[in-house]
Amino acid sequence: MKLKYTTLILLFYLLSASCTPRTQTSGEPHVEKNAVYYWKTVLALDQTCLDIIRRHNVGRIYLRMFDVSFDREAHKTEERIYPNASVKIDYTAENILTDSLDRIEIVPVVYITLDALKSMENQENVLAEKIVERVRRMCSYHNLPGVTELQLDCDWTASTQALFFRLCESVKEQIKTKNLNWALSSTIRLHQLRGEAPPVDRGVLMVYNTGSFDSPDAVNSIISVADVEPYVRHLSSYPLHLDAAYPIYSWQLIFRDRKFIGLSNGINVADTTAFTHKSNNSHIAARDVAHGERLILKGDIIRTETSDYNSIMAVKRLIDQRLDKQPHSTIIYHLDSANISKYSDNEIGHIFASENRP
Repeated sequence: MKLKYTTLILLFYLLSASCTPRTQTSGEPHVEKNAVYYWKTVLALDQTCLDIIRRHNVGRIYLRMFDVSFDREAHKTEERIYPNASVKIDYTAENILTDSLDRIEIVPVVYITLDALKSMENQENVLAEKIVERVRRMCSYHNLPGVTELQLDCDWTASTQALFFRLCESVKEQIKTKNLNWALSSTIRLHQLRGEAPPVDRGVLMVYNTGSFDSPDAVNSIISVADVEPYVRHLSSYPLHLDAAYPIYSWQLIFRDRKFIGLSNGINVADTTAFTHKSNNSHIAARDVAHGERLILKGDIIRTETSDYNSIMAVKRLIDQRLDKQPHSTIIYHLDSANISKYSDNEIGHIFASENRP
């Protein structure tokens, strides 16, 4: 009973904070902190996640707020883009918000699909206003504490770079117009290091999905030194402050007739009545297998990929060496008890550790 009462007091304290930014502005130095991405549609931290936050001094959570998606069936231009899979906060969970979170920065993240971006060409200011206003309202509604930054997540390409950069400029103008004093950041994929940096205050290098996940011949598309090496030479000259995000997730990829047909998790490839080992981390279905709502057909290939600790550390050393003495945060993607359970506490600590921190 005492624990429940204490939790309610702490929850009340947290909710008394608002989304209105603190005195920090986008012009102030970016502080390096252990950080995590949270990429679910419901924010409900269990004890495992809370323990990670406490023990490893996590000071920043990048919280996906919603996706900007595209509706091909909409007749009006303004209706073609819409917010999808908006995050909800489960306040009914006793331990969702504790004293661990009253000191943590929340960075709202908005994922923008390329179809949505393309559909708003020459109307980037309209999209920017929709994004900033929705994030502002969601922060206010959920009473999120410590918001001093907004992040845009978009896998832009050479053909869509100009569109995304104009969107960034428009978002910065909207932030200024609404007197929010938020900094603006952007995710940066490895292939984007070769080009011009977006017009934002800082970036996060997404060091995952480094290979071709839809290739039937790949071994591990999540993270690999061989996939990262060709890009890291651009790090030392990249004209934008970069933090780095590393994966701790796993997945299973399904191939049929050498064509990628989908992602899954939890397929019991150890069941020798249903699957036979093919090579490395791949198995072949020996018969038709029902898995959830999916039917795996005889002959389908299941490739199980993980973010193994040794690969993470090898890539991290490569990144840290290239960034040399530039202080930067380490971020794990993403905070989830199932992901965390695959690593020892020492391994999580080593992933967060950085020789480059002041």
